[in-house]
Amino acid sequence: MPSPMAKATVASAALSGASNILAQILEAYRDERPFAFDAGMFLRFVTVTFLSAPPNYMWQQLLERTFPAYERVRPNASASPDSPRDLEKQMADKPEAGAGPEPKPKLNLKNTFAKWFIDCITLGAIFNTVAFFVLMGMLKRQPVAVIARNVRTETIPVIVAGYKIWPFASIVSFSFIPVERRIVFLNFIGLLWGIYMSLVASRV
Repeated sequence: MPSPMAKATVASAALSGASNILAQILEAYRDERPFAFDAGMFLRFVTVTFLSAPPNYMWQQLLERTFPAYERVRPNASASPDSPRDLEKQMADKPEAGAGPEPKPKLNLKNTFAKWFIDCITLGAIFNTVAFFVLMGMLKRQPVAVIARNVRTETIPVIVAGYKIWPFASIVSFSFIPVERRIVFLNFIGLLWGIYMSLVASRV
């Protein structure tokens, strides 16, 4: 049975492929020319997703372990203080008979903000953008100097453009989406973003 990471990677690649096809259609419409499917561009874009989705999945897991979305509680009073359980996983467990309803989980706003800032504003945004230009350049067999120039000149504009959509998407993701489904949710939100990045990939 495929692992959650494998499922997320395949779903992300499928969504990236869809966004690339839409981008090619829009590009042909913009240039007032007949649509001709560019298989090379499509395969490069999907390959970048296949290569970057697993690290992104593990990155989301690391963020969730470091900054749990919900308050950690102990299963009972005798539990060791060194063995807290993430409430996100506790929510999936059935309560014991006669134990009564479990308390409503409390969202940890501090942790949610920390994950949002690290993933969307700083490290996550920088890593994903630089990785995109490096991987795309390698797949296009561009010289190192060209890849370096693209990283230098395109990274900041892409990150600034991303600030128009990803902060809100990240807050929703960290607050309400289970960690194992988070990357797929972000790729649904990123369908339009994928179109934009496909257009960026076609010009670099």
